[in-house]
Amino acid sequence: MKNLNDSSSRRNFLRQASKLGALAGAPFAANLLAMGAAGAQQASDYKALVCIYLSGGNDQSNTIVPISAAEYDLYAKGRGSLALPISALQQISPTGWTGPTLAMHGSLSGLKSVFDQGKLAVLANVGTLCAPTTQAQYKNGSATLPFQLFSHSDQAGAWQTGLPDRASSTGWMGRIGDLTNSAFNTGSGVSIAMSVAGNNLTQVGNDTIQYQVTTNGAVKVNALGGLFNYSAAGATALRRLMTEQRTGTLMEGELNKVSSRAIATESLVTTALSGVSLSTPFPTTDIGKQLQMVARLIGARGGLAQKRQIFYVQMGGYDFHADLVNGQAAKLKDLSDAMTAFYQATVAMGVSGNVTSFTASDFGRALQSNGQGADHGWGGHHFVMGDAVLGNRIYGRFPTVSLGSPDDAGQGRLIPTTSVDEYAATLASWFGVPASDLSTVVPNIGRFSKPNLGFLA
Repeated sequence: MKNLNDSSSRRNFLRQASKLGALAGAPFAANLLAMGAAGAQQASDYKALVCIYLSGGNDQSNTIVPISAAEYDLYAKGRGSLALPISALQQISPTGWTGPTLAMHGSLSGLKSVFDQGKLAVLANVGTLCAPTTQAQYKNGSATLPFQLFSHSDQAGAWQTGLPDRASSTGWMGRIGDLTNSAFNTGSGVSIAMSVAGNNLTQVGNDTIQYQVTTNGAVKVNALGGLFNYSAAGATALRRLMTEQRTGTLMEGELNKVSSRAIATESLVTTALSGVSLSTPFPTTDIGKQLQMVARLIGARGGLAQKRQIFYVQMGGYDFHADLVNGQAAKLKDLSDAMTAFYQATVAMGVSGNVTSFTASDFGRALQSNGQGADHGWGGHHFVMGDAVLGNRIYGRFPTVSLGSPDDAGQGRLIPTTSVDEYAATLASWFGVPASDLSTVVPNIGRFSKPNLGFLA
């Protein structure tokens, strides 16, 4: 850790602490009625983005499979023992599709139903790109490639920052928050960016600080009671010490601001959530509980005085170097059940046209089997869900699924044909970011031909 006597470190500390302090000290709980009144006017203008991050690198080749005779034969030869029989897949009929017959993994029955309803779309072969890249450029070394391609941590960072060619301390969803929070969330006492999965880079902005909740709600400041064996007088005294503003040391003053913000925000969020009950049952899996909490926070938007919300949930365990066939089947079932329940909850709350959920992952995986699973890849397929989605469609160019195809970077690793930049820019535009500000959200967007992929109305 840098010494705070260092001037640059001290300025940075003050800048970050002042952001926290700006949300501290206000009588949040006392203003709930006023916030609720403001929130009551937001129904038609409300929007939320929900990032569902599949940590480890979801295998795209068994998620969406070509089942036309010739294409399936190439897929099966390339996959070897990892190939799924057609009987284990669910055929889909995308609107306007002229490519090979496609099918979803058999565990995705819930999401297939939402796809068939026209409320879910598939984005084909999305990945981190510094610029459009062909197989020839990749092989002859003329392409600028993402830093440490095929590395979990580096590619997760590239996905979440939208900057695969350089380091960044902010993420593209955080930068969306920077551009939209003051315009839509005036008077809110909680961050526009809320995570039910702990720290993440994508929600960090220059001004946006993610607010973390658990699947049970706001994080409680347990020390207030516990340090004094739950003595009310002791807790009151400690609360005063933790929240009163002083002119002592830099660290002491800023720590009190952070403490004050934590206590006040906990009270605000807990009070807002107390008035929310969901009629939709959710699975009791970890991802089910995370998305249930997101649904509750959406239901609490009036009490939080928010017209815009950005959420992050995460599901781990997709790094299947072994046991891919059985392991991914279980993961995809959990994902499908949770996402389907979440969509149904948004319908029940009357906001299914205002909430767009989307998946992201470190990377796809190699088509070629390593004997039991598949090694790290590059491009992968993703889902976008909600009533604003022009669904029952495939967006982007679906790859040729075979070893040695024009899309193959080696071992059946897909060279992406749609960039994370284009994916993020389309979501940002729907959320309310003007076209003139898209380069703030994804600075490399000018290198790509489609700043709007057209999957959102």
